[in-house]
Order: sequence, then C-alpha cells, then structure tokens
Amino acid sequence: MAKITIVAPANTMRNLDTKMINIGIKNLSNLGHTISINKESFFDIDNIGGTITQRASSVNSAILNKNTDIIMAAFGGYNCNDLIEHIDFVELYRTKKSLIGYSDITTLLNAYYTITGGISFHGPGFGTFCDPNLPKDTINGFIKALNLKNSEERIIQPNVTASDLWFLKNDFTPREWKPHPKWRAINEGETKGTLIGGNIESLLNLIGTKYCPDFNNKVLLLESSFNTNPNQFRMWVSHLQACGVFNKISGLLIGNFTECSIKKFSDSYLDILISEFVPRTIPILANFSSSHTDPILTVPIGGVIHMKLSDNKIEIYMSLT
Repeated sequence: MAKITIVAPANTMRNLDTKMINIGIKNLSNLGHTISINKESFFDIDNIGGTITQRASSVNSAILNKNTDIIMAAFGGYNCNDLIEHIDFVELYRTKKSLIGYSDITTLLNAYYTITGGISFHGPGFGTFCDPNLPKDTINGFIKALNLKNSEERIIQPNVTASDLWFLKNDFTPREWKPHPKWRAINEGETKGTLIGGNIESLLNLIGTKYCPDFNNKVLLLESSFNTNPNQFRMWVSHLQACGVFNKISGLLIGNFTECSIKKFSDSYLDILISEFVPRTIPILANFSSSHTDPILTVPIGGVIHMKLSDNKIEIYMSLT
C-alpha cells in the first residue's frame, strides 16, 4: 500500500498524547500503510508547528522524499496561508504525491490546484485516525478516494454523526453518535464540475491572491469549524457573495455543522441565508459529510463532483476527471 508522511503545516503535534499517536499509526497500518512523522511536526511556537521556514521545509522534504506517497496533515488549525509562497507545488505535482487534510489545510489544497491543476484530497488528517472508535464510513471513504479513477463513484450519506470532543475523554470514549442530518437539496437541479473549497474561513485567506482558484463553473464545498457563530458564518458567506463567487459556481455543497454550532442556528437559518446570497438556479446540497464532524468523507479537490438533487432523490458522485 502507501507510504504516508505526517506533517504539521498549521497547529503543532506537540500536545498530541503518545497513546493517541500510537492509535493513529495502528489504524493507518491496519489499512496496509507505512507511517512516518516528520520531526518538525512537534515544533511549537504559540501552538503553531514551527516557523514559516520550518513548516514549509517539513512539507517540501516530504514532497522530495522518495519514500513518501501520501502527505497527510496532522490536523488543521491556523496559518497554513503563511506557507503558500514557500511550498513547491510544482514538484508535488511532478512527483504525483497525494496531499490530504481538512480545516486550515483547505488553503494548501486549493493553492495546489490553482497553481498546477493537480488533485488533492479534502479528508481526514492524522488526528482523525487517532480515534480508537474511528467510524467505518471515514475509513471506507478514505480508501475509495485514494483509489478513485476517471469513472464515477457514488458517495453515500452516513447513518450517524458525532462532533463530541472525544480526545478529552478518559480512554477517548464513548463517542456520542446521533442520527446524521439528512442530506437535503436547498436548491434542486443537476450539475457536474471541478470541486474546490473546503473550510470557508481558510478559503477566504486566498481571495485576492494568485493562489485563489477560479470559481467559474466549479462545485464549491463550504464547511465551518467547531462552534461556529451564525453571524460569523453569514459574514463569510456575504464576503464570498461580494466577491461574485456565487454568480460563477455551478453547484454548492454545504458541510454538516457540529452539534454545538447547530444549537445556535434557528431551523430556518441556512435556508434564509442561502436565499439571500445564492441564486436559486445553483443546485445546493446541505449537511454534506466532509466537515468538522465525524464521519468525514474524503473528496477530491481538483477532481469532479456530479450532483443530482431533488426533493425525493439525492445522488452525489465523484471522479478524477
């Protein structure tokens, strides 16, 4: 299988419990992968994984490492945008290595696509695999995405979801699983396009830079972090609208919100928000399972998403081209 190198381009791994690290290595090893962790991942400057030079060097060394097939972020956090001018995206594309992560890693995934047209993956980081109760949907989605070809693969909604702080519990358990909110169409329709986006806060860091993707005819994924304030989310969506983004895209996937975020939202919050900022002609799916909740499904940034949305039928497919 693959040789995976763990890097920390955002928050440090220094505070990650040794027991958790061993669980993460075991979970990935059980899938047949070989794991190595770059030493810079444990550097710590105010909870960031080192200086700009140290973090960029760690990622670039993984790109150049002949014993690396997949570069996996430890987790997200903040300040990946520090690195976009210092990472050798062209060499990453040339070596055909896969880059995977979510949250603040959104910045790197989209910058990579913008500069090279290469495909990376919005999906679980190493921290996700440190869960001893790692959900099968996360595992299966990870495997499916890494084996993705040009033919379409259907993405299936998980039955349950959780967003509890499992890593703060004794023995990291039990998880607080609840029924997964149904994937639902806010705007109906069918569309097919290249997938861009991820975490909305991190994506906004690319606006106005040469690393920002072209939004024309793209399917845009937007998800938000733990404990999102509804007024903040509205502010971010309003910013994208002011930049003309929603008049350019062909489809929109809105990630499943964490439970603590949902408690702050009214039942009609999302529908009203979307009606104010996004044209009704744009097909929109809500509660998509590639966000800060578990399970997290892996999807290809720079790959293709095909959506068929109606009141009585939701079909989502992904492919490399």
